[in-house]
Amino acid sequence: MDYDCLLLRYGEIFLKGQNKGYFERKLLDNIRKITGISNVKNVRGRLIAPYTLDHSTLQRVFGLVSYSPALKVEKDFEIIKEKAIELLKSKRGTFKIEPKRSDKRFALTSPEINIQLGKHIEAHTPLKFKGEGYDHLLGVEINQDGAYLFSEVISCFGGLPTGVEGKVPVLIENEASLLSALLFMKRGCDILPVALKERDISLLQRFSPGALPLHSFKDLEEMEKFLERGKHSVLVCEDNFSEYKKRETNLTILRPLIAYSAEQIKKELEMFKKAVKD
Repeated sequence: MDYDCLLLRYGEIFLKGQNKGYFERKLLDNIRKITGISNVKNVRGRLIAPYTLDHSTLQRVFGLVSYSPALKVEKDFEIIKEKAIELLKSKRGTFKIEPKRSDKRFALTSPEINIQLGKHIEAHTPLKFKGEGYDHLLGVEINQDGAYLFSEVISCFGGLPTGVEGKVPVLIENEASLLSALLFMKRGCDILPVALKERDISLLQRFSPGALPLHSFKDLEEMEKFLERGKHSVLVCEDNFSEYKKRETNLTILRPLIAYSAEQIKKELEMFKKAVKD
């Protein structure tokens, strides 16, 4: 089946109260800058974007929890049943339906959609319903804009949109430093990469909505003067407990990896690298 849109889901932004609009606008702006996807609609907390084959770039947008390639149809249950069969007709094994009805004007409730659509699928395909350990998913979302069918939920990194908080300098010394930077970006911070020699920060650039030049210095004193001129009083480093380093500096040192093991650092960094490869 040819999908025609993407359903984008965010998480923490729901909790931002009166600032929610600002966070949503920043998320939409970051989506456009990182993926090139524009014309994203916001329908009651669900973002709907035009379909693109290169949708894996959405995994690099902090603030998104997940997304699904989807097909939009009319809010007519007969049409929903017809398209559901088209979506699943080549499948074998078991299935589960996950209905979500945010438009309460739709005649059927979510449990009713689940039961009636499930019986229809069992009657017209070889598939059998299974609540846990199923082979295939059919998602059905009905909102004010239409009904959306999808068969896949692709995970993203969540967090907050990069740029909603302040800017923090990050000392780039090795690969663990890249993870420190990514964790601050995930919490909504812009980062200022600094180093005492040339480093490869291309991974950070792939997750950033803006250009990320690396500022290199001959020594720590020169770096401190640069940061002081920019009114920066903190510096993010990659130190963890097993490789703790005493830093001779007047800056306040932030160590987001302090409780991480070397194995955890490697594992999380590989997840970010995989999102770039995909």
